[in-house]
Amino acid sequence: MLRIVLAGLALLLSLPALAQEGEIAPMPVWPAGVPSMKGWPGLAKVPVREDLRENGEQVWNVTVPTLQPFLPDPARANGMAVVIAPGGGFRLLAIHHEGTRVARWLAARGVAAFVLKYRLIQSPPGETNEAMRQRVQATLAPGVGGIPGVEDGMEALRIVRANAAKWKIDPHRVGVMGFSAGGHVAGMTMLAPNPAERPDFAALIYGMPFGPTPPIPPANLPSAHGTSKEPWLLPPPTPAPGRLPPMFMVMAQDDMAVDQGFRAFYDRLFAAGYRPELHLYQRGGHGFGMATRGTTADHWIEQFGWWLDAEMARK
Repeated sequence: MLRIVLAGLALLLSLPALAQEGEIAPMPVWPAGVPSMKGWPGLAKVPVREDLRENGEQVWNVTVPTLQPFLPDPARANGMAVVIAPGGGFRLLAIHHEGTRVARWLAARGVAAFVLKYRLIQSPPGETNEAMRQRVQATLAPGVGGIPGVEDGMEALRIVRANAAKWKIDPHRVGVMGFSAGGHVAGMTMLAPNPAERPDFAALIYGMPFGPTPPIPPANLPSAHGTSKEPWLLPPPTPAPGRLPPMFMVMAQDDMAVDQGFRAFYDRLFAAGYRPELHLYQRGGHGFGMATRGTTADHWIEQFGWWLDAEMARK
């Protein structure tokens, strides 16, 4: 009997928190029908079904993307909103520790949050995680696996802005946050050709655009004063039309998964005149999300909240 009770308690502890007030059922990103993915190499040769693994922590084989709102108490709402794209290598979604738990944290602090369950590379029945990982690395070029996810991310931003009045959101304070592969989704929405369709801010959490990316537009207009031996005496730069939105970037320096690509992307942004809020933690590895690992990286979410407060005060 004791073993049964303990097993039951373990199962309850492994399940996500029960729905709270302000949490709305997931809605389809494409109510009129998901766009065709004909020719995309991430399709399986046989039909697949979406399924949950690892006690519901992972979602696999997403073919119909959804968006789930987590709305704050109206008394605390500050008008900001964040679309959250969990990570998982485009093969799965870490739906809770990089999704719903983040959303609940933000909603409790007045920020409307929306967890995006975007389309993934499909895995046929019986394929193991490791076998799929090796197959994807061997057959899909970097970033290709995220093509439909980026399409879903752009549409999710349109949905949130279109429903801004209903959800008590400022349509000019709608940002995006992406973890790992979700950082590709977030980063590519930030680089959308039409500046009006881009998020108003972006948070890249141990993730960034993978593979070829559009050119990064300059942050500022050329200085009319030329080069100075004392640049601190120059007037502040003039923001360029079409510049990218404010950015918040996080990575642990022992993250072997995205270390080089993340730093290279930051260097490109810096060279173009941007100054993202950058947090490089000593330790934390890859994929820490809302997990507690006993490092300073455990507190990235608080620092993101402080950064949001500062950005809101600037507008």
